[in-house]
Amino acid sequence: MANLTGLFRRGGSYYIRIVLPLQHPLTHKYRNGRMVQTLGACGHREAVLRGTVKRAEVLSGWSGAVAAPMPTAIAKAPTNLTTLRDVYGKWAVSKPRSSDSKAACTRSVALFEAFTENTPLVQLTRAQGDAFRTWLQQPERKTTSKTARDRLNWVKSLLKFAFRDLELLPRNPWEGMEIEFKTTHKRRPWTDGELDTLLSQPLHTAYLLPKDNKAGRAAAYWIPLLALYTGARVGELAQLAVADVANIGDVPVLSITDEGEDQSVKTSAGIRKVPIHSELVRLGFLNYVANMRSMGADRLWPDLPSREGRPGGYFSHWFGIYRHSLGLGRFPDFHCFRHTVRSQLAEAEVPEQVIDCLVGHEVKGSTGAKVYTHRSMATLSKAIEILDYRAVKNLTIDRHFVQVHSQQTPARR
Repeated sequence: MANLTGLFRRGGSYYIRIVLPLQHPLTHKYRNGRMVQTLGACGHREAVLRGTVKRAEVLSGWSGAVAAPMPTAIAKAPTNLTTLRDVYGKWAVSKPRSSDSKAACTRSVALFEAFTENTPLVQLTRAQGDAFRTWLQQPERKTTSKTARDRLNWVKSLLKFAFRDLELLPRNPWEGMEIEFKTTHKRRPWTDGELDTLLSQPLHTAYLLPKDNKAGRAAAYWIPLLALYTGARVGELAQLAVADVANIGDVPVLSITDEGEDQSVKTSAGIRKVPIHSELVRLGFLNYVANMRSMGADRLWPDLPSREGRPGGYFSHWFGIYRHSLGLGRFPDFHCFRHTVRSQLAEAEVPEQVIDCLVGHEVKGSTGAKVYTHRSMATLSKAIEILDYRAVKNLTIDRHFVQVHSQQTPARR
């Protein structure tokens, strides 16, 4: 176990030296501002435990700290010691956290408690961390190496929070412990055959909108098509406002931003403008937008519900079920549209920095390349027009039919 600040040994016993704050109630007893307490004859590990508790008691201003006897077996009296769940409670309210993050962290805390029997933080050892890491990866648990790594990392994050933010520990006892993992299912581009399967359904051939409210009616038709021609993430497309579609010069553009209510992007690079492909215009996307604007709608998909602040949560769930109903497996999923776009542009030898600008990835290279290189809308539009899909070209939707259906969508403010 790591050393504790102020811990020293004299003869056969350990002592703890604690520097008292100026306004501490015990300063009148220790004129030099330093309190020295014996921890008794014990091993180094128990001395660290006793010293940690003594330091916490004294620096919290507990007036009885001097006279209070040291517990003879701290490991058997954890009721006055902080647990990982205590730390989780403080972490959860320290700043805004998503419901998904809280849920994932809570699951990891429960696993920690089940394995360690809720060991108080000051008693945690590296050996326990190693054993927990091994336990998470046992075959009978039937979890992937990535899932095991994520669960270990949540616990490590709380220990880091206890150490750095709350100063409850002299160090993070599990720092540096890792679980290596291999991606069991790598995402890949959609094939022509898979796109044929997806877009040959009545949803896209006859504008037959799903009844499931999670699909968001018109969103079910347009969002996959927009993903194919922008490479945008499902959340970025689900949160679009009517005002996010506008012209820059003669080029119709989709703005992905975090400026509106309930809008967010994954990173600062996600804020971008993407030209609207001519195939989307042919299919009537700009007509749909005009209808939404004429009805006074704020959101582009007013029928699409938001899942606890995540506009794409319900849609992603619906799309997964829809894919499976068509006989498509786990992959390709919605995120694979991004891979499809990037792969096509890369094969056409579009410069990587242009691709990054379009899909919202951090531009690689020097500071100058990141900060001072700006691509014209004409350059971005030329790149977007390279995207070509046989399955989309085969779509011939009656514009009037689309317009009638879009007008049936109620405007919501």
